[in-house]
Amino acid sequence: MPTHGKFWPMMAVVSFALLMDYFIYGVSTAVAEYSSGHAAGEGQFALLHGGYAIGVLTAAPLFGYLGVRIGLKRSMICGVALSAATTALLGIAPGAALLFLAQLLQGAAAAATWTAGLSLVAQHHVERRVEMMGYALIGSTAGLLLGEVTGGLLHQAGGDQLAFLMAGALVVIDATLRIFFLPSDPAARPSFAGLSGLLLDQSVLTSAAAVGLAAVGWSIVDMLLPQRLGRAGVAPPSIGLIFLAASIVYGVCAPLVERVSKRAPIARIIAGGTLAMAIALPLLGVVQGIIATGAVVCIVSVCYAFMLDPTTAELGNAVDRRGMTCYSAVYAIFNVVYAIGMVAIDATSYIATTRFPLVLLCVSVVLILATPFLWWRKV
Repeated sequence: MPTHGKFWPMMAVVSFALLMDYFIYGVSTAVAEYSSGHAAGEGQFALLHGGYAIGVLTAAPLFGYLGVRIGLKRSMICGVALSAATTALLGIAPGAALLFLAQLLQGAAAAATWTAGLSLVAQHHVERRVEMMGYALIGSTAGLLLGEVTGGLLHQAGGDQLAFLMAGALVVIDATLRIFFLPSDPAARPSFAGLSGLLLDQSVLTSAAAVGLAAVGWSIVDMLLPQRLGRAGVAPPSIGLIFLAASIVYGVCAPLVERVSKRAPIARIIAGGTLAMAIALPLLGVVQGIIATGAVVCIVSVCYAFMLDPTTAELGNAVDRRGMTCYSAVYAIFNVVYAIGMVAIDATSYIATTRFPLVLLCVSVVLILATPFLWWRKV
């Protein structure tokens, strides 16, 4: 299938959609304590974050099914509709119960957007699938941090309502792009015949494990490092620049990861990226200064690219090898496993406030132990 021309607008729309998912999540995290719901305390914030994960875990299988049954574009539109409902609810929520509901809805929106979005990339890009997955995922690497920084700055400028108004305006743009620039769904729907065999395929199961490891490795940077830097007195704009640089590095790596994937088995590439991340992560616990920290975050971002880009593409390859087209089924698994990885890191947030290097070291050990498994198993 073509990998350029008319499909580039689709790539931009999918990447922006993934960015918007994490952006809304980041805005809600930054201003939740100042909203009308007055969410306070680490336990309550953990509950709100857990609502997002529960939403993803619950809705991902549903949108894996709907992506096959009603089509990928319709699933993407369902996702942005859920994001709109989330943004409105976050702006008016009078209590913690509705804030939790808003996070559930955003988790469901994420499940729809990620499942259908990655399926669209896999469906329309075959020969350069690894590279195109990398481009699609650029937005997500910085969306959370940008949302947190933007939410904090807008709250200071005009209160939490201003932050949610801006998020709402971006959701309108997101909806417009999805409706008018995504390719139409085909009239014929693929069947579910052979689906159980696909989901139990060794390459799908191994890829799912790799996705979980990548989620754990990057989430510890994306979710915990900004808190650590903030407590050290680093200004939010400076933190934002670190992650902006990491996102740029991630995007620049996409063609490199593609070229390497043409010359070496994907299993070796994923295992190598996993081992490299295991080596790089502990450095974040010892480096000092913005420049050194930014350099290490960029290195981790490169490792993340070598873990996630080929793994995400391999899920689509597994569908192709069986002569099937139900991509949303395997990317629903992607969402479920990634959400589990995020929950695992979120659960360590309290420990990480005082023992961040220890958490890094523990994650590093897990990655090292998993490397031989990824190296020798068929992917």
